[in-house]
Amino acid sequence: MGRLLITFFIYITIFLFGMSVMKIALANAAEYRLKRAIYKLTDNPLKGLVVGTLATALVQSSSAVTVITVGSVSTGLLSFRQTVGVILGTNIGTTITGEIAALPVGKLHWALLVVGCALLCTARQKAFLAGAFCFGLGCLYTAMHGFTALAEPMEGLAPMQTVLQHMEASPLLALLVGAVFTAVIQSSSATTLIAMGLLNAGTLSLAAGIAVMLGANVGTCATALIASVGSGRAARWTAYTHALFNAIGALAFLPLIQPFSTWAGTKAMTPGAALAHASVLFNVISALLALPFSSAYGRWVEQRLAGKK
Repeated sequence: MGRLLITFFIYITIFLFGMSVMKIALANAAEYRLKRAIYKLTDNPLKGLVVGTLATALVQSSSAVTVITVGSVSTGLLSFRQTVGVILGTNIGTTITGEIAALPVGKLHWALLVVGCALLCTARQKAFLAGAFCFGLGCLYTAMHGFTALAEPMEGLAPMQTVLQHMEASPLLALLVGAVFTAVIQSSSATTLIAMGLLNAGTLSLAAGIAVMLGANVGTCATALIASVGSGRAARWTAYTHALFNAIGALAFLPLIQPFSTWAGTKAMTPGAALAHASVLFNVISALLALPFSSAYGRWVEQRLAGKK
């Protein structure tokens, strides 16, 4: 059991390291444009949603974009109203990681690692950044293969069997597990990829996997909440809004998991790909449903903030 758990955490470390390398590559390639877009192109919620989606897809981290947004509000560069659309977009942008992981690349991850290492040894900045991206992507696929390979032996462990049985019986418990695990490791993408690995190995049902994904959406808010500690009231409201939106969306969707999982299972080649597609669809629908109310909500919060100055 100890050896399996150590291997499991090694794969999590590989994934998080790979994501960090990808973030460094993408952020260095587009950091100035990213911040400029957040500052200049968020004058209405729809633009904010688009910017939040693209920015998160670029840096591969909804937490990073949310923290940038919280910091921008704290320093007065953004008004609270400008942040609402960005927050809605971050949840959509982060789903790109699952879609990338669901691609049938086979053993291509070894080629990505080799090419990435070779390019990292070059002196040219563009080649170095391309190498960092390839190496990070290779780490992502390596971790995905590892999670799938570990699923069967870990299922044989008595504690794991108990947890899986309870998660299958209670979507709410599966949601809570996803939320807590994501809050601990600070990566909703890692939680979703682990669920995809369990699904591909037949250890977890798609319905339970979707519940875990919903929990990951909630757990990822912990980073922004921590970042808002000690900040101004507007910055704290930005973090609260992120948490509130994700929690309401997850709980509202919980009763629909069974029919949604049945539908999603028919739209993908593998259970893991079905979860990735389900994540995209859930976050897009949630954002579009909330978007018409975002301006009114932003004005209401700003009125409250103005009234307590």
